[in-house]
Amino acid sequence: MKPFQHYLPGKQSTTAGYVTKLMVLGADFVSSLIAFLLALLVASKFNLAQAQAMIGWATLIILFLRASAFVLFKTYPIILRYVGERDYRNVFLAITASSVIFGLLLRFFPRLIPPGEVLPVVVIDYLILLVMAIGARILLRLILNQQQRQRSGLHNTAIFGAGELGAMLQRVLQHNGSHDYRVVAFFDDNPKVHRKFLNGIPVFNPEKDLAGAISKHNIKVAIIGINQLPEERRIKFIRDCLEQHVKVMKVPPMEDWLNDSLHVGQLRDIRFEDLLSRPPIYLEEERIRENIDGRVVLVTGCAGSIGSGIVRQLLRYAPRLIVGLDQAETPLAEAGLCLRKQVASGLFHPIIGDVKDHKSMEALFERFRPEYVFHAAAYKHVPVMERFPAEAVKANVLGTHIIAGLASRFGARKFVMISTDKAVNPGNVMGATKRIAEICVQSFNAAPGNKTQFITTRFGNVLGSNGSVIPIFKQQIENRQPVTVTHPEVARFFMTIPEACQLVLEAGAMGHGGEIFAFDMGQPVRIVELAEKMIQMAGLEPNKDIEIAFTGLRPGEKLTEELLDQQEGAIPTHHPKIQKAAVRPCDYNQARAQIHDLIESAYACQDNCLLVKMMKEIVPEFKSQNSDFSALDQAPDASIPASGRKSRPE
Repeated sequence: MKPFQHYLPGKQSTTAGYVTKLMVLGADFVSSLIAFLLALLVASKFNLAQAQAMIGWATLIILFLRASAFVLFKTYPIILRYVGERDYRNVFLAITASSVIFGLLLRFFPRLIPPGEVLPVVVIDYLILLVMAIGARILLRLILNQQQRQRSGLHNTAIFGAGELGAMLQRVLQHNGSHDYRVVAFFDDNPKVHRKFLNGIPVFNPEKDLAGAISKHNIKVAIIGINQLPEERRIKFIRDCLEQHVKVMKVPPMEDWLNDSLHVGQLRDIRFEDLLSRPPIYLEEERIRENIDGRVVLVTGCAGSIGSGIVRQLLRYAPRLIVGLDQAETPLAEAGLCLRKQVASGLFHPIIGDVKDHKSMEALFERFRPEYVFHAAAYKHVPVMERFPAEAVKANVLGTHIIAGLASRFGARKFVMISTDKAVNPGNVMGATKRIAEICVQSFNAAPGNKTQFITTRFGNVLGSNGSVIPIFKQQIENRQPVTVTHPEVARFFMTIPEACQLVLEAGAMGHGGEIFAFDMGQPVRIVELAEKMIQMAGLEPNKDIEIAFTGLRPGEKLTEELLDQQEGAIPTHHPKIQKAAVRPCDYNQARAQIHDLIESAYACQDNCLLVKMMKEIVPEFKSQNSDFSALDQAPDASIPASGRKSRPE
């Protein structure tokens, strides 16, 4: 690791108000003259006549040597606010070298200074100048730093971690003027540093003194400055700070530092993921590598959150080629830019296309012959699909049917479908179409002559994914708008994108065909609690600084979701975070016929009611929630409001 002391923010050497190089050099030159004259006085025991007799060529020589040494060792091109160990070392070397040379010259030219006075003059001059040059730098740096600390508008900040990284972070914040943080306290769990000072800043015990220190020093921001902090301790510290209305930030991992140095701009806000207590996921790397190494892999929906995550995970296992398919132009272009090296090397091949277009998908399979297919393309927004059930059927059912059929026809080894917890006892059109897609995939696995292993993975909401609540909440908080939650009791399962993608690869590797794997999502999280925590993470107080507004359940929305149907049951696997659903068997011919009729109706029929009724016949447990289609569950022949009948204008 490079020493922090040499961290110099770009272009700051030209900022108005900083001491110029010429002034530093001139000050050192004047100090050299003063130090030498004082040395002559002290060495002559303040005999002015004797001291005056030694002034002459000796003065010119010492000044010439000092100036040359200052230029040679570059003691003057510095910014005093950021002066550090290397700058002090350069001053020391410059003064030492010039004093040694001056002492040697006096030995060869004894007429300059009497031999008996040489050593006292050289030593005294050396010590006085050393104190003056280094002391002046320290004093000016302290004055400038004090002015920086007294600058208005700064947030009093505490650092959690009084070790090497915490001390480095404190110096970064102290020496850089392009931020709003003033470090006033340290917190550390080590009892050996409690009630001590680090760089003049007190160190407190976070277990006992957190609230008191926050109140005493009016702390508004806390920064986690400890590497490898245990998860439980990190979560507790964050929660304790949020309860005290303190915003929490963190230092990025050392591998993400720029040029091995920590910069202020790299500090990160904590995210909701940081509050999830998650044991690390252990993958059977060798099994996954055996499946992927040297293979051609197709990822549909590759520009989405899950699809792009799967692509990044796959790259770790040395595939021969990853074909990325998506119909969204801009996200696909962005995915290509993020993976430009892989695109240039031919490892990643992005293709724009629609999974509903059978001819173009057939051409794709004919060209690339993928051996593994990860099918993530789907419509996922519940309220939107409630309004357009025909489009949900086309994308989620027909799209899956086409890709799965081509995978089987072209002899792909495995087909892994990305499903959702909303497919379990679905309460909306989107969930029902995903459940029908699961049935479609299972039917292909059971088809006569099929050699492809069809596997389904099922999990809940993904934090930070496109369309998730977190980006919406974040934008509302940044704009100081009310954070909108549909219902106080709405709860959802959450998983991070890397977690979900890792488990998809693991489930795909362990599956042999026909399985539906459900992931352990932990405990469900109430959305209102998520909103409260996000407001607190922004350093604000819920319902005081920012209101939480309840808007009512949206069409098709359930209060809670399930990962497994109670009638399905769960079968454990060797992986602690993956369970296998004991899926009810379905008749192959009946399922294929029903799915075929449903797809035909999605194109031919404009009556949404009839289309949804057909879905309910395929998935009897589909009970519409907060929807115009709820009447179908109570009285199949009941009239349906006009808003639920047409998917497009006549």
